[in-house]
Amino acid sequence: MREPHAGVAFERFTPDGPMALLPENDHYGLVWTTTPERGRELVMLPEAEFLEGLRQRFGARAGHFERVADRRTFPLSLDFAERVVDQRSVLLGNAAQSLHPVAGQGFNLGVRDAWELAQELLATTRDQIGAASGMRAYARRRRPDRLAGIAFTHGLLSVFGGDAPLLRWPRGLALTMLDALPLVKRSFTRAMLFGLR
Repeated sequence: MREPHAGVAFERFTPDGPMALLPENDHYGLVWTTTPERGRELVMLPEAEFLEGLRQRFGARAGHFERVADRRTFPLSLDFAERVVDQRSVLLGNAAQSLHPVAGQGFNLGVRDAWELAQELLATTRDQIGAASGMRAYARRRRPDRLAGIAFTHGLLSVFGGDAPLLRWPRGLALTMLDALPLVKRSFTRAMLFGLR
């Protein structure tokens, strides 16, 4: 892209699923959700054809796409561990739950996992660090936020993952209302960043 991203991310909802441009250093990272077959085709396309397809799907709001590098495909699936702790071991982030990248909630959930574990460790005497009782307490505290994050992401995917005609106007109305009501928007953003409190 010719223009610097200035730290601004973009997300677009298409018939095949969400697309996102995520700021990375001096360029964007692209997430293009599609079928496995189409994903394999996109990886093999000549650069000019790929960029034209990207322009058609994403539009011009983020600027002009000039080049693309390091195209890869990844299967998207919901995967989460039922048990995230054992004595002296804890699963965090994507080891505990692997979510669809819609709305970037996997990263936020992983950061909250790490924060809560740090709080547990700071409140524990040195000889009790890693004890089963402390690890179980951590897991109990994290469970509501983990389940809410998983449910929210999975729910977003069902609402925004396709382009069914019956979903278009309610989805557009909900996004418009969220944007038009600053207090609701701040509360929603806070919940996305900091989870359930």
